[in-house]
Amino acid sequence: VILEVSTHCRGCSRENIMGAHNREIAHSIRSRVVMCAAALALAATACGCQQTTPAAEGPWAADIEQARSEWASNEFVQSVLADSAISEAELQDMRQRVLSCLTDKGVTGASFGPSGELSVPDQPVVSSVSEEQQEEFVHTCSIDAGQPIIEALEFDMRVNPDHRDINELFTQCLIRNKAVEASFTAQEFARARESGTPLDSALPFIDPSQGPDIWHRCLSDPSK
Repeated sequence: VILEVSTHCRGCSRENIMGAHNREIAHSIRSRVVMCAAALALAATACGCQQTTPAAEGPWAADIEQARSEWASNEFVQSVLADSAISEAELQDMRQRVLSCLTDKGVTGASFGPSGELSVPDQPVVSSVSEEQQEEFVHTCSIDAGQPIIEALEFDMRVNPDHRDINELFTQCLIRNKAVEASFTAQEFARARESGTPLDSALPFIDPSQGPDIWHRCLSDPSK
């Protein structure tokens, strides 16, 4: 390499120019090393240091851990259950995911009722979605959003935060609302549930004309 020394630079010897050139190269190398180290550190942070979800806590910990395991491939379910709780915002987010998914697939008019039940009306005659496709889409969208497990756990943890025997909760609700006699037990209620007979007719209501309505209110929320 031939370095041309400018005659306009007084005191610029070949040694001075070479020294300056070498210092410039060294500075450039150091800068690149620092940049590469920073890039590697950022990459390690981004892809190599994933945080471990803390163990589930509270009375429903075992159920939450089971749900995490069974829904391990569903990132949304994992994010919702990460803090061992399901907020109202997370519940509504899940429902909106279901509705948006159905809309994207051409299913119109779907909605969630006050108790969380999904309602999908018959599609217009001109719709390209068949009845079979509609059922398939409802199932797919529900699973993708984690609806079955999120709805179930949210309801259970909300109405039964201490994870008590659900038969006891239903029995107390029926007694509290005077649908059955105060002597009615949780064991009797459990036997009625296991009989296979619809509870509207299997339960010993004090007033058969009002008992079924009270039972359905207890079914929606046994804490009331």
